[in-house]
Amino acid sequence: MNNKYLVYLRKSRSDGDYETIEDILEKHEKIIQEFALKNFGNTIQEDFIFREIVSGETIQDRPVIKKLLNIIQNENIEGVLTIEPQRLSRGDMSDCGTIIRAFRYTDTLIITPTKTYDLTDKFDRKFFEMELMKGNDYLEYIKEIMMRGRIASINEGNFIGSVPPYGYDKIKNGKSYTLVPNYEANTLRLIFELFTNENLGTTNIANRLNDLGIKPRKAPYWTNASIRDMLRNPVYIGKIRWNWRKSIKKYENGDIITSRPKSASESWIIIEGKHEPIIPAELFQKAQQRFGNTPRTKAKKEIVNQFAGIIRCECGKAMVQQSQRNGIKTRIHCPHQKTCRNKSSTYEDLEQVIIETLNNIINDFKSKLNNKNTDYNIQSETINNLKKELNILNIQQNKLYELLEQGIYTSAVFVMRNESLAQKRKKLETALAEATELSKSYIDYQEMTISVSEAINIIKNPNITPKRKNAFLHSVIKEIVYKRKKDNSFNTYNPPISISVTLKY
Repeated sequence: MNNKYLVYLRKSRSDGDYETIEDILEKHEKIIQEFALKNFGNTIQEDFIFREIVSGETIQDRPVIKKLLNIIQNENIEGVLTIEPQRLSRGDMSDCGTIIRAFRYTDTLIITPTKTYDLTDKFDRKFFEMELMKGNDYLEYIKEIMMRGRIASINEGNFIGSVPPYGYDKIKNGKSYTLVPNYEANTLRLIFELFTNENLGTTNIANRLNDLGIKPRKAPYWTNASIRDMLRNPVYIGKIRWNWRKSIKKYENGDIITSRPKSASESWIIIEGKHEPIIPAELFQKAQQRFGNTPRTKAKKEIVNQFAGIIRCECGKAMVQQSQRNGIKTRIHCPHQKTCRNKSSTYEDLEQVIIETLNNIINDFKSKLNNKNTDYNIQSETINNLKKELNILNIQQNKLYELLEQGIYTSAVFVMRNESLAQKRKKLETALAEATELSKSYIDYQEMTISVSEAINIIKNPNITPKRKNAFLHSVIKEIVYKRKKDNSFNTYNPPISISVTLKY
């Protein structure tokens, strides 16, 4: 990358909804390009302009900002131009810290039409932090106002969801949105007919639709869960349902994970909608009665699969264990193997493949450790020397202020020497951060080798319950992806098991 400057563009909630994302980004780009032409003598080339189209509150949800941060860490970039600091982040303290560290330790300027921020300077850094936190406070206020607006719109019978339910299209009705039936409505009527009048279960209905070649809107095939959700959705009798799924955020393994579990029915908001029903109320009620007449209570059972919640099929579904019976060994399979075509395997064979894969990971770690063993001692010494130099620099800095206060140094001499010390400090802090990061990677390899070795020992130990094994494995392994498909080799009847293991670093 030979360009010294990048441009980052993103729409903010404060821009309102009266302009499209494209219009807002185009307007901001024009302002920034005029600024670049005036101050740098030329505009920024298209290849170096980064436009964030998706809406996300955190860096984790914004792929373009992640790409930009990666570039400034690995390329010689002098500055990033943006319309205002809050475009980089209106997130929480963690995201603000990520932005600040990235620009500070890469010595990259943040350039706006009104001010340039050099985050290696403590005053600029403090002012920039205040701007980001001011943006975060405004974001929380805007979210609260928007939520009030959503509830008011729902109470008027409008549809405010981003994706219309199966069987409907979303259309604009004045200033708000509503639903109109589309060609999918016929499939929906068939689903209700099969469930209520032919007494087919949701799995059999899914299989029937798949066999008929009827495709769902996005997924490759129908599932019993999607059929069940449709049969229970009051939108099909002209209602608006809100708060059915709430966004829940949890902090796991250093990341904020957002999920949308189904909420309790008493917390739903159900309002008469403006849209046309697809299903008669009597037929819908008949379906609900059938659900009520066939209650399914899930008894609490002890975990018997040590890989529960860890292993999934390559199609994305969690693998299921089928216990040994009638002399047949315990097997593990994908619940949708009929459509994904992944063959099942014995639990014993799968366990052996997982152990072999974990052993290969350990060997890889050991190889990396051997290569770094000598470098680590040098790195530790480098870190200690850099810390000593920083301590000496702090003493010099204090002495500099004393000489100024005593009148020995003039203001001009003080500014010159202070700038020289600041440059030295910047270089030392950057070198220390890099050396510390290299040192951490060595320690991680050591710790992960121990953890993975312990995981293998626990898997092999027959005296430990599957529940205890599962709890430990969850602390070491993020996920195992399973694949076992027929290929073009000679061994098509019994293809090998293929897995990939992702660890929790």
